[in-house]
Amino acid sequence: MSEVAEQLPVAEAKPPGKDEWYVSRSGQRFGPVTFAEMQQSAKAGRLEPRTDLVIGGNIAEWKPAGEVDGLFERRKPAPEADPASHEAPKGSLADSGSFDFNKEQEQELKLPGATRLGYFLGVTVLPTLLFIGLATIGPKIESAAGPEFGPWALLVAFLIPVLVPIVITVKRFQNLGMSSWWWFGLMVPLLNLWLGYRLFACPPGYVYTKKLGGLGKFLAVIYWISPVAVVALAIVGAGTINQLNEDGRLEEWLNKAEQMLPAVPDKLPEVKTTADEEQEPYPPFP
Repeated sequence: MSEVAEQLPVAEAKPPGKDEWYVSRSGQRFGPVTFAEMQQSAKAGRLEPRTDLVIGGNIAEWKPAGEVDGLFERRKPAPEADPASHEAPKGSLADSGSFDFNKEQEQELKLPGATRLGYFLGVTVLPTLLFIGLATIGPKIESAAGPEFGPWALLVAFLIPVLVPIVITVKRFQNLGMSSWWWFGLMVPLLNLWLGYRLFACPPGYVYTKKLGGLGKFLAVIYWISPVAVVALAIVGAGTINQLNEDGRLEEWLNKAEQMLPAVPDKLPEVKTTADEEQEPYPPFP
């Protein structure tokens, strides 16, 4: 066991088959519960195989729930748990509180990478600020690099706000529990809509928990309504323009707008420079 797992209290030796179990979730311990109750919770998706620790029966040390035989249906090997993400429970097992396994647990896994807020800021606000900053100091960068390398230095500088959203998007996929290679899926039509939904709305570790939570559901509604609203506005706008064209009002408005514009002369007057005025005529050719 790891250093953190070793800090967990060791249960007293229990006779084989004693149906008394305890669950540790995010540093809080609950119990006792029966093995059958844990099985029902695991089947309903309310017991996390990677992040929930259990102890009881013949098990004298805290173990990830996914490593307990018979607790989960074995479709594929459970990922290895990270005991370092758990705090050591305080107090004795006798002080454990009751745990309602029939109640939906609103818990987000703490995975590395970019969260929903970090992703949104990283692909919108941050690149905009970088572009504004580079547009301001761009001439200084080009001047400092010299005439030979100035354009190249400016090009490399402007690649930064382009690469930042890509890196943050990859980190967001990692935060969801997905492979970084899914970034290339954003270039595939229709698939990019589904991936965009996960990036925008789903909480950390959604691949493992399959739980959106209240905020995730709200963001999902906003995400899927937005393209529908854009399409609806485009259809209504196209129908309005077509109706105005048929009534002749569109052409009338365009003519009025054209009359309001200042007239542009056909030929601009010649402008003589001071150098032209001061230049003396050449002497005639002999």
